[in-house]
Amino acid sequence: MCSGPGGCSNREVETGKLQSAFQSAEPAIRAEVDSSVKDIKAGDYSGALGVMQHVAFAGKLTADQRLILHDSIKKVRARIK
Repeated sequence: MCSGPGGCSNREVETGKLQSAFQSAEPAIRAEVDSSVKDIKAGDYSGALGVMQHVAFAGKLTADQRLILHDSIKKVRARIK
């Protein structure tokens, strides 16, 4: 099922959307998200997953950040399998 402006990118991790969601986050959290984006772009999905899971449990995330992060985690996990 396709929805939203991104179309049918079910497996593609939208790194720009992920970074945009965390622009206003605490510097340490933003740095971890940036690190996970670098890992994704380098094809290191396992490394990215570990960092993103840490961010997910770090707390102090907005509802939008949490939604985008969990969607990204799901897509990264699909890339690993």
